[in-house]
This record gives sequence, structure tokens and C-alpha cells, in this order.
Amino acid sequence: MARAALGAALALVAVLVAAGGPASATDGSLETVTIASPPFEPTALAFYADARGFFRKRGIEAKIVVLADPGAVAAAIASGDAQFGPSDIGGLLLGKSRGLPVKLVAAGALYVRQAPTAALVSAPGERFASARDLVGKRVGVDRTGSIAHVALLKWLKRGGVRADAVQLSYYAFPDMIGALTRGTIDAAVLPEPFLTVAKQRGAKLVAPIFQTVCTTACLLTVWVAHGDVDRTLAARFRNAIQEAAVWANRKENDAASGAILARHTKLEKAVIAKMTRSRFATRLRLPQAQPWIDVYKEFELIPETFTALDLLK
Repeated sequence: MARAALGAALALVAVLVAAGGPASATDGSLETVTIASPPFEPTALAFYADARGFFRKRGIEAKIVVLADPGAVAAAIASGDAQFGPSDIGGLLLGKSRGLPVKLVAAGALYVRQAPTAALVSAPGERFASARDLVGKRVGVDRTGSIAHVALLKWLKRGGVRADAVQLSYYAFPDMIGALTRGTIDAAVLPEPFLTVAKQRGAKLVAPIFQTVCTTACLLTVWVAHGDVDRTLAARFRNAIQEAAVWANRKENDAASGAILARHTKLEKAVIAKMTRSRFATRLRLPQAQPWIDVYKEFELIPETFTALDLLK
């Protein structure tokens, strides 16, 4: 009963947050806002909102700075060099638990079980059918504590394999494909578009391991701002991002969103056409972050006192 009440409270807060603030600027002026973003589709909503005029509709003149290193986005926001930027949900959880002055302002990409956008794959020529097949093997992840790393830990644990039974190797996602195809690593956790590129080079699907965390749709990425961000500006930003999510989720807009994505990421259009496209949350619903909070607590990466409501502070 208490758990149901908590879920209802979180859902109510999410609705209030999503509805908060004016829908658009009222005096017709545009406020210049710096947005830092890495060049990946799960964090592409700012690209879409800018190209489709959703920011300007909300009184925002977007200055988008593309940063190749996702970790640089949080640093830019904390330092004040950018007002908004995306983070994978795990990065936000770790940042909040360590006192980083950032807070959640809008939802981003979703993990949808029917159309997974990340998976564990084997190197060409390797065949792994279960977690036990990876004992003693070298597995590539992007960094300790990332959602890719934590999903791997959960999948291994469910398969009866301890984390220290595999050898973790750390690479940026673009570099992981080369290591995989050369046989430097035996397997890797990859998101799109790197998942599609790796498969084109002979990698084989082992398991859609994020499903061990996301039993239903759950958040992969979110949009964050400095803790003292103006609430009205945050509401206008969130409304533009949500409108971009609605637009991007429509299958008939895949070609148009793909063209925008190609401009900002330098991905080949053929890869964009073949990969599984991201789908986005159209409202900020805190329960969609809860599965990650639970698993980060399970592996003692965040304190037991951490709650979904803390993301808004």
C-alpha cells in the first residue's frame, strides 16, 4: 500500500512539473540560451527543437554547443558555461549523489523493450549464449557507473555470474567498435548507432541486457540544468523539448529527424536509416527513472537515502 501511495505521489509531482511554467514567452523577445549536447540521437532533442522552431516558439534563441565527450556536458553546466544539457540517467544519479549542483528539468530518450536501442554484442567470430559464457572474457563498456556498465552488472548477476568474473575494458563508444572488430575485446555493450555499425562489421547480438533493468519503458537520458536555474526559463525549455519529443516520435518524421541528426552528428544517412531509432518521453514522469535508482542502489553506487524526488532539487 505504501509503495502504491509513493508511486501515485511521484506521478502527481511529475504532472505538476510537466505543467509548470508558461507555455511560451509573452513579450515576443528571444532569450539566448547555451545548450551543450553530445552528438548522439538519445540526446538529440535540442537539435530537433532548434531546427523545427520549438525553442523560438517558447522565446528561446538556442546556441547549441556540440561536445564530443558526454562527461563535458555536466562540467559545462556546473561551471555556468551552458544553461542546459543532456545526461544519461545514471550520470544524473551519480552527480546528484555526489553533490553536483544540477537538477532534472526534462525527460529524454526512453528504452522501449520492443525496439531496443542498446545491447551486448560479441566480437566477430565469437558466440556467447549466456552470462556464464563470458566468464574470463574481456567486455567493453564506456565507463564505470554508466547505464551500460550497470545494465551489464545486472545481467551478469541474473545469470549467476559475479562482476569480477569478467574483465572490463573501457572505451569511448566510437573507439569500442575497432577494439571489438580487432578482437582486443570479446564483447561490448553498445548503443545505437554504434550497435548497427558493429553488426555491419560482423558483431553478433548476445542479449538486449537493458531489459534486465527496464521491465517496462524507462528513461535512458534526461535534460539537466544548474540547480539555481530560473524556473520560468526551465519550464519554457522543458515545453520545447517535450514538443520536439512528440514530433520526433512520429514515424512519418523519421526522414526529417534523420536529416537533422546527420547534420549534427556526421553520421552517414545509410546508418541512420538502418539503425533502431530512439523514441522519447513526451512528459517528465519520475517513475520512469525509478528502475535505475533501484539498480544503482543495488550495486551501492548511490546512497540508500536517494529518491526520485531528489532529482528535482
